[in-house]
Amino acid sequence: MNKKIMALMLILCSCLFGGTPAFAATTSSAITLPPLSNPNRLSGSTRFETAKVISEFYSNGKVKNVIFSTGNEFADALSASVLAHKKEAPILLVDSSVDNSKDAFDYVIQHLDSTGTVYIIGGVGVIGTEFETRLNDLGFKNVVRIAGMDRYDTSYRIASSLNDLNVSSVVIASGEQYPDALSISSIAANKGWPILLSPNDALPREMKQFLLERKPSKVYLAGGVGEISDLVKSEISTLLPQTSVERLAGPSRFDTNIIIAETFAMNPATVYLATGYDFADAMAGSAVAAKNGDPIIFIDPSLPTLPKSVASYFGKLYANNISPNLISFGGSGVVTDKLINSIRDLISGKAKETSIYSLADITATVTQNEDYSLPTTVQAKLYNSDTIDVPVQWNPKTVNTSSIGSSAYDGVVDGYDKTIKLNLIVKEPDVESVMSSGLIAQYSTHFDSTLDNRTENIRLAAKALDGKLLAPGERFSFNESVGERTAAAGYKEALIIEGNTYTPGLGGGVCQASSTLYNAVMLAHLEILERHRHSLPVDYVPPGQDATVSFPTLDFKFRNSTEAYLLVRSSVEEDTLTFQLYGKAEH
Repeated sequence: MNKKIMALMLILCSCLFGGTPAFAATTSSAITLPPLSNPNRLSGSTRFETAKVISEFYSNGKVKNVIFSTGNEFADALSASVLAHKKEAPILLVDSSVDNSKDAFDYVIQHLDSTGTVYIIGGVGVIGTEFETRLNDLGFKNVVRIAGMDRYDTSYRIASSLNDLNVSSVVIASGEQYPDALSISSIAANKGWPILLSPNDALPREMKQFLLERKPSKVYLAGGVGEISDLVKSEISTLLPQTSVERLAGPSRFDTNIIIAETFAMNPATVYLATGYDFADAMAGSAVAAKNGDPIIFIDPSLPTLPKSVASYFGKLYANNISPNLISFGGSGVVTDKLINSIRDLISGKAKETSIYSLADITATVTQNEDYSLPTTVQAKLYNSDTIDVPVQWNPKTVNTSSIGSSAYDGVVDGYDKTIKLNLIVKEPDVESVMSSGLIAQYSTHFDSTLDNRTENIRLAAKALDGKLLAPGERFSFNESVGERTAAAGYKEALIIEGNTYTPGLGGGVCQASSTLYNAVMLAHLEILERHRHSLPVDYVPPGQDATVSFPTLDFKFRNSTEAYLLVRSSVEEDTLTFQLYGKAEH
């Protein structure tokens, strides 16, 4: 064995089995963090740059230790927050290669003491040996890799490296998903509680060994039975009968996140915000939040408002006269400025969780001369994401639908300081009223009804077109209206024309529908936009009066060149296909 390998093994052993005990409780005085250049957020253009920005906030001077964790997978580093706090080390995220991990290396070059240590979390399959080589080339010789056979073993090795034989509490979280472990990461790190990852239904042997050695007085299960089953809970109770086992869980990741915050952080100096649907920003930020044991609160970036439990948490802070600073991990794409402002409203008492956050403007469409009453209630979105109906008063109060066009109405709701708009659109009459305007064209063709497949294809195409309503100037496409002729759509194989031959094909007979409609359109004197003739004569229309179609290359298109709505009606009776056009004829 060469000297270099022996040196690396000695470093790893020193990490795992030597050193000072981890902190067992929150420090007595809060640690002062530096001011932010952006008072609201720590973010970069990528997750890797964001981790660097967070690390520079953690320490912009020299550090003795840093942690490298992959930014592409969550499993290995879920337990790293406790190690980071013990070693006073920021967590840097790296990509799959050294060249793509510039942000992490830039921080190391600028801030890591030359005698400092880089802790690499995870095996070489996740963070390759080229990282150790590059660090050595840069002059950083103390590189410790903490890795197990799998994510569970890695969490065990991280916990063992803390070397505290008298931990008061241990956290067990799922290794299959990240939210629960990240929710408690800053709390556990601040208190020196190891975080062990477990499968859902059985505690790994190493975890049992760890618990027997440490004999904690308390074990917290982060997450519901879907993440850590009651079988695991029973195993722990059997293993350590004197140990209290407490589950911290809610129906969703946001609820669990808040239960943890309300259990351990109801008087935070700072609340850190992160998306609940990605791990990277919260993972890097856990080292910062752990300094004072402040919570990382998850938000849902897909919603304009806060999850119900999250809104309730901030409402309780106001009720208890607690006004923490707010810092988000990640850019405005994951934690929007509007959400930060909503949280400020709740903390300051400007709004309650059940206050109206927004009222959506309304658009209503009615037919000319149709009776219409303005709604007496509208839907309101609350700060806690609930939706309720609230009474509304409109101005003007009466509606006139005699004229085609649009008109606006202002709505006022008690408890909401903005007006909402109702845009009422009065449109031309519907199908029945267009039919009452009169028949302007009709054309029929005949077919051999004993040809079952072809008859079915004609019927399907006619059905797709029946009731088609075209506004003045609107363009009609046969292919768009009927759709692709496929077996899934019900079309069958029948003879079609290809070049100068008849050959079986899906949708044979559909061209009789397009040709029949074409002749009705011609009788109505409408503008033809596209029409193609068959390459062979057909017997259902006179020569030169056919319109072949083939999806998607050949189409039949026309425009409703009248000044009124146009209605297409079709029918198939026995061996006859008929198309009728209703509207107002051009003079």
